[in-house]
Amino acid sequence: MSTARTTTLVQDLDALHASYVAAINSAVESDRDDEVAELAAAYDREATVMVAEREGRTHLLPLLRRRRRSA
Repeated sequence: MSTARTTTLVQDLDALHASYVAAINSAVESDRDDEVAELAAAYDREATVMVAEREGRTHLLPLLRRRRRSA
């Protein structure tokens, strides 16, 4: 019998979130606003990829923003 423990997607997302919260808080305390924005964007990308990989939906990556239609 295997004793290997696997984590759930929610657990992995929670751990990812916690690591980014710590990094962002550190950047905020050091007045590194440019790094705060970069970290927030990186978290969004990394979490999206994690969910896509775990849910077998990588064919939907990369996500592209729709262009706004000019009026």
